[in-house]
Amino acid sequence: MNEFILFGSTHLLTLTIIFTISFGFSFFYRSRYNPDSFARFEQVLGYTLILNELLKPFYLVALGDYKWTNTVPLHACHMSSYATGLFLLTRQQRFFDFAYFWGIGGGTMALMTPDVVFTFPDLDFITLFFGHGLLFFGLIYIVIVIKQKVTFSSLLNALKYSLILLPIMYVLNVLIGGEPGYEANLWYLMKAPEGDSLMTLFPSPPWHVFPVFPLVAAIFYMLYLPFYISEKKSK
Repeated sequence: MNEFILFGSTHLLTLTIIFTISFGFSFFYRSRYNPDSFARFEQVLGYTLILNELLKPFYLVALGDYKWTNTVPLHACHMSSYATGLFLLTRQQRFFDFAYFWGIGGGTMALMTPDVVFTFPDLDFITLFFGHGLLFFGLIYIVIVIKQKVTFSSLLNALKYSLILLPIMYVLNVLIGGEPGYEANLWYLMKAPEGDSLMTLFPSPPWHVFPVFPLVAAIFYMLYLPFYISEKKSK
């Protein structure tokens, strides 16, 4: 199996496919959108987002070098997929508040700097890009086709939920534990990802939280800015 090369030809091709499908589909159907005619599609997409994350531990353990301790589907991107799916099924804003900021912010970072060692057709490569690609597609669809708004309260809610969940995830990591090499590492609070990422520039986990959280807040604010500017222009 060939090693994964960051921004190598396979990585760039995969990103191109994900971004082209996500934006192409959404812009094509933006002016054709009708809530009633798209209701079944949104239900299927919502359930797929949720079920993909819930089923992932089973086939990772069955087909890959994993144990249940390091496949608990509660990473931020897993939870963004749940929240995106739940928004599509319920239209409740609180789900979108978490999903948008963590899904676009954290999910796009995962696509750009994936935590994988080997390239396609390795199981880790396929599951990471399929899951995060599906999440990206869902969020772009919600923003462009459904035209869901993001407010300053959405930004505050996303930061609030993050602060509440951080200590919970750390305690879960400690409680779950795991054999060496298979330890729980939810939200990367115990060790940095294996692949290249921004976390290599910060202190070792969990101390990286202190410099990273202001960076996360800044990224979230940048993701909010287009909606703020659009709102100002419409007044």
